[in-house]
Amino acid sequence: MAATPNLTALYGELNKFIHVSDYKQALKAANKIIHTKEGKEDVEAMHCKVVCMIQMSHFADALKFIETTPEIQELLIFEKAYCQYRLLKTDEALETLKYVKNPDIRTLELKAQVLYKLGNYQESLKIYKQLMKECTDDYEEERMTNLSAVHAALSAFENVETEIGFKVESYEQLYNKACWLLGRNRVEEAQKILEDAETACREVFADDPDMTEEDVEAEVSVIKVQLAYAMQLQGKLDEALVIYNQVIRSRPTDLGLVAVASNNIISINKDQNVFDSRKKMKATVAAGVENKLVPVQRKKIDFNRALLFMYSNQWEACRKLLKMMQREYQDSDIPCLIQAAQLCREKNANKAIEYLKSYITEHSDPDLSPKFDFTNIKLALIQLLLGQGELQQACDQIESLGEMCFTPGMVSCLVALHNAQAHDAQNAISVFTRAIEWHKSNKSSQATLTNLMWECSQFCLDHHKPKDAAEVLEAILRIDPKNVKVLAKLIYSYSQFNTSKAHQLSDDLPSLAELSVTVDVDELERNASRLAPRYVKKQKEKKEANESAPTQTKTGVVSEGSTNVDLKKIKKKKKKKNPAPKNFIAGYTADPERWLPLRERSYYKGRRKDRRKGGVGKGTQGSHFGSSDNYDMSHKPASATAQAPNSPKPGSDASGSQGNTPISSPKPTQVRGKKPINKKKKKGKGGW
Repeated sequence: MAATPNLTALYGELNKFIHVSDYKQALKAANKIIHTKEGKEDVEAMHCKVVCMIQMSHFADALKFIETTPEIQELLIFEKAYCQYRLLKTDEALETLKYVKNPDIRTLELKAQVLYKLGNYQESLKIYKQLMKECTDDYEEERMTNLSAVHAALSAFENVETEIGFKVESYEQLYNKACWLLGRNRVEEAQKILEDAETACREVFADDPDMTEEDVEAEVSVIKVQLAYAMQLQGKLDEALVIYNQVIRSRPTDLGLVAVASNNIISINKDQNVFDSRKKMKATVAAGVENKLVPVQRKKIDFNRALLFMYSNQWEACRKLLKMMQREYQDSDIPCLIQAAQLCREKNANKAIEYLKSYITEHSDPDLSPKFDFTNIKLALIQLLLGQGELQQACDQIESLGEMCFTPGMVSCLVALHNAQAHDAQNAISVFTRAIEWHKSNKSSQATLTNLMWECSQFCLDHHKPKDAAEVLEAILRIDPKNVKVLAKLIYSYSQFNTSKAHQLSDDLPSLAELSVTVDVDELERNASRLAPRYVKKQKEKKEANESAPTQTKTGVVSEGSTNVDLKKIKKKKKKKNPAPKNFIAGYTADPERWLPLRERSYYKGRRKDRRKGGVGKGTQGSHFGSSDNYDMSHKPASATAQAPNSPKPGSDASGSQGNTPISSPKPTQVRGKKPINKKKKKGKGGW
């Protein structure tokens, strides 16, 4: 009996600490109760202990205590699931909540949050709608905010059109509505609402003394990043980059926000500024960032990482990441396309073609990958085949696209490819025929069907098949009997192989009077300047010249209206002849042999021999004894010396007149293309 007051006192102490929210002391009091002999199996004290640890964010300790205490395992299912959710064990939390047979409000709210975190937005939306109908308490505004977030996720990530259904008021709800509008491609409206959300957020925290300016900017940064994303969608890349970089430089504590901003900068850079993109990529793979992002965001970041590795030629890193992506994202064809693009960058186009073909073969089994769409992969394969000149294989791949190959663009491509292969007109016409039949059976629009038939008839006429063209044109007339253009073309087709039929059909053509009823002459004249501007300009100038042409009188003065104008003033000035070139010589005849090399011309006399060359000084000293005799005049015969002309005497002119005029020395001739060599003494730089 003595222990009972002690236990009662401990409960009183525990109750006191709980009322003042002193969870640390309350945890100590709960432990005292549990450690007593009477309270070791007290479930209430154990429950209080778990709640105190959750309030102190000791989720791991609380989860461990629940799992190791069998008395409370079935009672504290909500607390266990909540600890798992806060420890990012979302899948385990969902499994724990399945054991709750009759979930209360808090259990439903936790389950809705868990489903949202796992990306199961449809189930989360159902639970929130149920809570909005059944509950009316102080947490209604928070439920509305979470409900708007689910609507935004469905619109942005799954392209599901939903309606929010209530008026948004808080800045969180405005932010969620803007995200919902972005998912529906209403970007300009979303940008305005995001600006309103930023203003509302600043107004909410303006009067809060506990919020510093840094705290307000951290709260607003989420709205800023979304605003930059809206600008990026509108093509305002420079403005978006400024906001992204401002948020990153502010160093927010939210890792998910930094990862999203960095990823968006990388998507703007694309294959440019790779060094900056590699720096930004580090923020997307930081520790713990994967827990801050939803599955769709993680997938897009991984795709951008693979593309960045490819653009920066990091082949091995790209291959490792692609293998992981193919395991994680089996429902996506983007890893396969990136792998093919990498092979092409490595100049292995043939390997890329084989890889895409093998991928299609491996994933064609419906048991392995049911309802797998190969459209993008086949289109990439077609592009590679065309680049390698494999036209027939490209045609086969286009025809394997199913209903897509009957679209006008694909039909045009197929016809061009068949026509390029040795002008295979028959296969091209069969493509037209199959496309027309498909559009008839699927009840396509009349405009699409008639356009295809018209192009088919034109192709037949271009390839000398008027009978086929006539059949198609008659089918068009059955659809549109009053089309005169089709009737005229049909008559032209029959005129090439059945003239009587052509004459018969020509009776159905309307008369010129009927055709000209709808012709607007004034409109034709207005549009004539666009159709033939030069002709219209000439006609206008001629008309103005005729209207203002003066008349000459007998007196030589022209009368124009009430004024008299002299003929000399009206006379046009004569154009001056072009001036002659600078070195022009009248009557000069060019040398007819100027195009021949100099040695082949008739007047070439050879190069002048160098008189300075001689035998003097050649060879070693004293080797040529005979050369000195040539210059020794004492060895010359007398007859040779007698024939030499008399040189003038010093002081006399060559003509015999005397005077002091010196004989002028000859000037050296300059060789063309070379400058005379001036031999100058080199100046020293001083010193020795």
